[in-house]
Amino acid sequence: MIVFADSHVDLMSNIAMTGPQVAKRWDRELLRKWSKITQDNLRDFMQIKDSLDPETFPNYAENDAMLAEFVADKASLYAKRVADDAFAILLDQVLAYEQAVRDVADLELRIDGREAVDEVSEETDPETGEVTQVYLPAITSIEPMAATIEVEGETIDNPEYLTALADLEAAEAIIAAVSDDEEDPLRALIVLRNNQ
Repeated sequence: MIVFADSHVDLMSNIAMTGPQVAKRWDRELLRKWSKITQDNLRDFMQIKDSLDPETFPNYAENDAMLAEFVADKASLYAKRVADDAFAILLDQVLAYEQAVRDVADLELRIDGREAVDEVSEETDPETGEVTQVYLPAITSIEPMAATIEVEGETIDNPEYLTALADLEAAEAIIAAVSDDEEDPLRALIVLRNNQ
């Protein structure tokens, strides 16, 4: 007996799936049980079934039972495919959100820079041996991006700075668009993925 998968979209994955990819996977799933030839034959039977005499047509009852099973499998897989289409859209939104979070961190660092931080040594409590301060490596400083630049003796807005600000605004808009409602599936999936 062939058991169909529940889903082909892994919501914990970092790889998005398109609608055609989802459809192709579910088509292959149907082909595991029903060959292309069998599907075609059952469709042909379905089209002429009403004009056939069940008493005289060879294997009518067997074909009718197979058709019913095929239709039920097709309906079941279609429902799973529709759910996977929704999951694929949700995963795509989560991946866009996660990329926006990374972009904001990167762009803020490039725009604002950062001060250097000295190395912090590990410290332990002499009595218990418990680590009270973990080792932190030194961090070098990064100069903030210049808002203006000199070109041929003229001060102009730095195009890289303006692009970085626009990119930052776009990434922040993606983050702001996510609901704070814990019942929202997008918010729930983001929280789940962050806690894995």
